[in-house]
Amino acid sequence: MTTFHLTVVTPDGCAFDGQAERIVCRAIDGDIAILAKHGDYCTALGMGEAHIKLEDGTVRRAACMGGMLSMFGGECRLLAT
Repeated sequence: MTTFHLTVVTPDGCAFDGQAERIVCRAIDGDIAILAKHGDYCTALGMGEAHIKLEDGTVRRAACMGGMLSMFGGECRLLAT
């Protein structure tokens, strides 16, 4: 499957910086899944858990109490609080 560059940043620093196949998280208006070649997008995050599927098929999880998610120019950034 096609991958995209994902950076996950927390108040403690960079938690992840690499290639991912998919990220699913809770936005303020519902759950959203980001895949490669997704259109430009920016939203505030709600409280929940982000599920990140890496290019090797493993899944990582990150708790989010809020923050921002953006997808611009084929790069995704998640700023979690």
